[in-house]
Amino acid sequence: MRLRGVGRRYGLRGAWVLRGVDLEVRPGSLIRVTGSNGSGKSTLLRLFAGIDAPTTGRITARPRTAYVPERFPADLPFTALGYLTHLGRVHGLGRAAAAHGAEEWLERFGAAGHAHTPLSELSKGTSQKVAVAQALLAAPDLLVLDEAWTGLDQAARATLDEAVTSRVAAGATVIYVDHDPRRLASSADEIFHITDTRLVRAPATPTAPLAPVTPGAEARVCVEAEGVPGASVPEGLPGAPVGERGLGGGAPVVRLTVAADHSDALLHALLTTRPPWHIRAVTPVTPVTADEQRGAGHAAPAGGEAGGGAPVPGPATVGAGGRGPVPWAAGAGASGRALPALLRYQAALLARSQRWVPPVVLYGAFMAIGVMAGQPILDSFGYAAAALLPIAAWLVRVCVNNEPTAARNCAAAAAGPARVHLSSVVTGLAAAAGLGVVGALFVALISDPKTSDQRIDVSRWDATAAGLLAALTCALLGAAIGALFSRPLLRSTGWGIQATAVASLLVLVVSVSPANAAVTGLVSGSQNGTVTLPLLPLAMTAAAAAGATALACVLSSRRS
Repeated sequence: MRLRGVGRRYGLRGAWVLRGVDLEVRPGSLIRVTGSNGSGKSTLLRLFAGIDAPTTGRITARPRTAYVPERFPADLPFTALGYLTHLGRVHGLGRAAAAHGAEEWLERFGAAGHAHTPLSELSKGTSQKVAVAQALLAAPDLLVLDEAWTGLDQAARATLDEAVTSRVAAGATVIYVDHDPRRLASSADEIFHITDTRLVRAPATPTAPLAPVTPGAEARVCVEAEGVPGASVPEGLPGAPVGERGLGGGAPVVRLTVAADHSDALLHALLTTRPPWHIRAVTPVTPVTADEQRGAGHAAPAGGEAGGGAPVPGPATVGAGGRGPVPWAAGAGASGRALPALLRYQAALLARSQRWVPPVVLYGAFMAIGVMAGQPILDSFGYAAAALLPIAAWLVRVCVNNEPTAARNCAAAAAGPARVHLSSVVTGLAAAAGLGVVGALFVALISDPKTSDQRIDVSRWDATAAGLLAALTCALLGAAIGALFSRPLLRSTGWGIQATAVASLLVLVVSVSPANAAVTGLVSGSQNGTVTLPLLPLAMTAAAAAGATALACVLSSRRS
């Protein structure tokens, strides 16, 4: 995998987060990324995982990838086993293999008893175990871990350490960030530090690895935190930390030393209090180890998380040493099963979330009010098609915005952000098209196959065909509107809803619109008894929908 001149910034005029990253990563490497808060560590990991696209430069030869976010969302309408089975299939596994792998990893992380528990009912720690399991069950060639150990208990952390070691030994590459400087410190092939938007090489062994300690000694961690001016340290912090105050200037700065087992809880408490504290550094307070007693101790870290010594800038090749890695397969890693699996996942997400209920109820109300038994069939078909357009836009917006960002990133790492976005748009369009078919059948059954003046008979079959094509035309145009006025092009929910409503109205009333042409053709046919299939409006709308969807898919990794 190669990064050449990679840079990333958010927005056309936004500040650069990363610039000039040149790196070649070989299979079987373990790479740690360090840096201060906000330096761009998570951005770099998202670039590695393929979730974001670089603003400048190129990333090539990315293998099959899995990603673990720092915090995994609980508001997904699945059980732990159901979600993992879906993600396993997105990674390319068959259903049976995905379910078996999910059960195996839940067992290894001590969460087998929660396999059939809804994600919304899981604790944060168990939710994080699910996040780690979805990345490991498909044995990826590139594993990207963004603070993946956060929230895990000691046993689960040890299991993740073992899993990382196993993946590297099998020829995979693991790239990780963790607030504990000792995490896999003795195993990392390279450590890179981000400073002033640049990625620089740090010493290969910057911190003391975890070592057996003298009996009775307790591993401790020092957390340096900065509060807003006038803030006081919250009371009742986990682990009863020993504090040292008054280290800063205007804003209060404290150093809190706590047992390592309580460090995650302490960090969570500081970050979630109001106002939150800014974590400046997390460093181990290393107890006396058995190695040190034998005179073979490790050097203490210097310069914070980046470790001691001066970082060496410039391009780097990260090899696997003598591990004998298995070569990566070519390609981005998403198999031919990815898109069908994503469509199943998105359909299940839509159905279980019940966010489809309001647009479906509204369409039913439109039909109940506007379509009466005995009305001219072509008039009723025109009304049904026009009513479907804003509903289709609504359903696409629901699907595009339905998945929490962290969960969407996991799927994007496995299959690519463009595929994930395409699957959400197609799911919304399919739901709208299905609704249109039901509406057309309803109209065909209760309407009168005559012109509006009741003088000329109209073929029910021809009218139904024209009505279905008009409904599909409106559904496609509504899907295009929903894709254009949702993320990533328009991320504000309020503006997105307003723009969707206005655009839906305009394309129905503007004479050059394909939707207007399809609906008008039905109404005109109801007056003169001529049934015209709206093939040209349908073709124009299909092209517009394809273009809008393609634009949204391309930007899904650039405006995330």
